[in-house]
Amino acid sequence: MKRQTWVRTPLWLTIALLICCLITAWLAVHGFYYSLFVALCLTAFVAYAIYRYILRSARAMAQFIWSVRYSEFLSSPTSNPNATPPLPEELLTEMQDALEYYRSNLQKKESELQYFQALANHIDMAILVYTPDGQIEWINDATKRLIHINRPHTVNDLIDFHPELPAKLRTLKAGDLSVWQIKQEEETVQFALSSMEFIIQGRKLLIAGMKNIHSALDNRETEAWQKLIRVLTHEIMNSITPIISLTELLTKYADNLEGDEDTKTEIRQMLQTIGRRGNGLVRFMNSYREVSHLPHPLLKLYNAGELLKEVVQLMQNDTNDLHLSLPNIPLRLIADKEQVEQVLINLIRNARENEATQITLSAGITPGDHLFLRVTDNGTGIDPEVQERIFIPFFTTKPTGSGIGLTISRQIMHQHHGSITVQSKVGEGSMFTLLFPIV
Repeated sequence: MKRQTWVRTPLWLTIALLICCLITAWLAVHGFYYSLFVALCLTAFVAYAIYRYILRSARAMAQFIWSVRYSEFLSSPTSNPNATPPLPEELLTEMQDALEYYRSNLQKKESELQYFQALANHIDMAILVYTPDGQIEWINDATKRLIHINRPHTVNDLIDFHPELPAKLRTLKAGDLSVWQIKQEEETVQFALSSMEFIIQGRKLLIAGMKNIHSALDNRETEAWQKLIRVLTHEIMNSITPIISLTELLTKYADNLEGDEDTKTEIRQMLQTIGRRGNGLVRFMNSYREVSHLPHPLLKLYNAGELLKEVVQLMQNDTNDLHLSLPNIPLRLIADKEQVEQVLINLIRNARENEATQITLSAGITPGDHLFLRVTDNGTGIDPEVQERIFIPFFTTKPTGSGIGLTISRQIMHQHHGSITVQSKVGEGSMFTLLFPIV
């Protein structure tokens, strides 16, 4: 290691002070009083020089420590040109180099911190960092959008979002995974809650991740139903088609069969019944092909209020049971107008079939920043057990229903990157909400 040359100055000053002290003592012993006075003055001057050197060093060190503590790098030990005489150049250079090295490393760490914060704010997974005693250290933007709180201080502040969530976060262990479902005013949120922990600067911190999986689960369920329907329609059509063909062929040969005319007539009637039921089953299966072959939406920008007005004009009847409730501000949505109208028309028809006399179409913005279109009625309502199955293909409570209307409606909303939910009470009515991403 190269020897630091700035140590020579204090070394020579120390030697000079020792020599002056020895000379002063010798002169005092031998009675050279005039020379003693000169020696004392010289000793005082060297001592003062050492004092000034120590004072300058202390000031430079204090400024160095201040720069490090408060990350103030615009000032340095050499920033004051009026400081005279200066410290050795080698010492000042090394102090300045140390500050530059510290500054570059600090800037690098700050850049990395900003990068990871921007990355955490960009992802759609809610991230919450908190201490074991419940003090919240940091949350990302996705968490703010999910819980609708900008700056929660403790996990207890999340009780309005879910009454059981604070207790769950306090007992959450690293590696735990659970699924939660929360019904908010306009939408149902289903999310997976996971956790991990780490120690930084001797402090234990917990990271909770909350991922909204409601739409993902619905999409997976829809895909599964689509695959099942494709397989069923393919297999049933392959089985029914030859039966219908053979029935038509046997009907032609029925007149040539042996036996009396009544027997032949009965055989023809049975063959016609088989053919009629077979053709009915083919038409039935063709209707379900719509579920698995829904066209992709042609998305355009529309005014939500104007869209609802057109639906009311189209579906209004003599009883004037349709009503509009629109906000004062215009709402825009990106959608396939014909497909959204098909969903609204289907919901209006269902409401009328459930004895509704007042049907209200409304629009607005949810607390989660989603645009919604809503159909509210005062019909007979839907039983809670039935509500869980109304979007399942083939399920219907109507004697002549096909069970595909609400299934297609949900698929249309999924293709619009939205969702459809229902809230209903028996005897009071139902409320269907269509959620769209905000423009």
